[in-house]
Formats: sequence, structure tokens, C-alpha cells
Amino acid sequence: MMKFAKAALAAALLTMAAPAAMAAPAVAVAQTTEPVSFTLNNKTHHTLVSLYISKVSTNDWEEDIFGSEVLKAGESVEVTIDDDLEDCNYDVKATFSDGDDVIVADQDFCELDGGSIDITE
Repeated sequence: MMKFAKAALAAALLTMAAPAAMAAPAVAVAQTTEPVSFTLNNKTHHTLVSLYISKVSTNDWEEDIFGSEVLKAGESVEVTIDDDLEDCNYDVKATFSDGDDVIVADQDFCELDGGSIDITE
């Protein structure tokens, strides 16, 4: 089993917390989650060449987590994302060597930690 640790998501979400009616200055609070680790299982007959993660609320995909690595058919890899996830729910997009994509929608990364995601055809 190969191992990855790749920061694929953007910086922490900052929120301002101060009622408009108060004269006190606003306070910035960083909201982040703990690192998330999971096993990615390629249960297809094709080589997985790219893996992208995106917040459910957007159509934009983050950078390719695999970089120059690939995940051959039937193989598994441990993925750790440690870059202050802003939300719990993300979409996962797998791209294969033949150009086809599979999207696993609305994965709860807060509940997933230590679990697995199966990529199937």
C-alpha cells in the first residue's frame, strides 16, 4: 500500500465575531478541523491518475492530490489531508488513464477519518 500526505485544500476560514451595535473591536476566530486520513481503494480495472477534492458548495476542484503518482487497478493508498479543512462535506473526483472520471459526491470527512472511499466504475 502506498502512502500520501498532501495538502490539497485552501487555508483556514476566518470569521469575524462582533455585534454591529457594540463598540468593541471584532475578533477573528480560525475554524478548522483535524487532519483526516482514509484509505482510497481503486476497485476498477483502470489506473487512477488524478485525485481531486472539492467542497460540495463549489464546482472548482483543488489541485491533484496524486501529483505524479498513480493508483493501479485493484490497489489501495492511504491519504492524509492536513491543511485545515474548512467544512466536513467534500466531493471526490478520480480521473483514470483513459480520461474517464468518477465522482464520489458529498463525503463527510469528519466522519470518514480512518475509514475508506471505494472508487468503482
